[in-house]
Amino acid sequence: MIRNTRLVVFGVTHLGRRGVPEPDEALAGVVDRIVQWRPDAIAVEVLPGDVVDSHLRLGGPYAGMRVGGLSEAATCAEAAGPYHDWDLWQARAVGADRGRSATERVLAWCAAYEPYTALLLARTASDLPAQVRTALDAVVAKGSEVWRIAGVAAGHLGLDRLYPFDDHSEGPGGQDVTDSEHSDLMASLAERAQPRVSRIEAELDEALNNGDLWPLWRRLNTPERVAASEELESGLFFESGTPLARRLLGEWRARNLLMAGRLRAVTALHPGRRVLAIVGQAHKGPLEAALRPGQSDVDLADVAELDAG
Repeated sequence: MIRNTRLVVFGVTHLGRRGVPEPDEALAGVVDRIVQWRPDAIAVEVLPGDVVDSHLRLGGPYAGMRVGGLSEAATCAEAAGPYHDWDLWQARAVGADRGRSATERVLAWCAAYEPYTALLLARTASDLPAQVRTALDAVVAKGSEVWRIAGVAAGHLGLDRLYPFDDHSEGPGGQDVTDSEHSDLMASLAERAQPRVSRIEAELDEALNNGDLWPLWRRLNTPERVAASEELESGLFFESGTPLARRLLGEWRARNLLMAGRLRAVTALHPGRRVLAIVGQAHKGPLEAALRPGQSDVDLADVAELDAG
């Protein structure tokens, strides 16, 4: 009988958001622990290719999205466009075909709007077109945890796929809301959240000064800190009590439920194995709440397992 799949939802502070890249040595301990745990699959907080394709075709508010890696995925797909005639589904099949050359597979994953998987294979593709290489280099330059943690660890483990599972299909917000209404609400919430946000930023500064993000990230994944994050992320919207605040709270919750469904689909591809999901820390609580009940073949494991190897 197949044992249960073990799933770790690893919440992190997003990298690359301060404008100065975090030092490699501060990330090394995190990567080492992931490699020692030896996940069979790593899932990441960017949009899957089919969602990117859908949003680009829908246009309107979706076309201007600046989250989820949509613009980077679109740029890489455009760069690869002159070198293939695959549709999205054909590109996925070519990208997954280990009998194809590394260059074909890189082009295919670019065409499938999944540049981070393309990057995993690009290291062995010596004849990539210059414009494709430039587009992929720009993805690396963003300095996010999707590449600097998940991608680097996947490379050490010999994995040739990252599994995107972000999802913004809940919609880009109500179009009947004015910019001033939205900005006024967010400014009010930001002011109320500032003391707690400042404490987290101070912890992050200390961790970077010490040259190791693992102790902080490990602490942020404890039940107490996950609950505090949920109070910060959702509690303020709920307590505001306005129709707009409740709408934004509903959209946040809907996004996490959609993400949970996609992550559950990743676990289905790896029965009895180990799956690591790397997300912004605010997602950890909602994802685990969605995935905990009724998943008889998946065990949610504590991040502490990464320390044990």
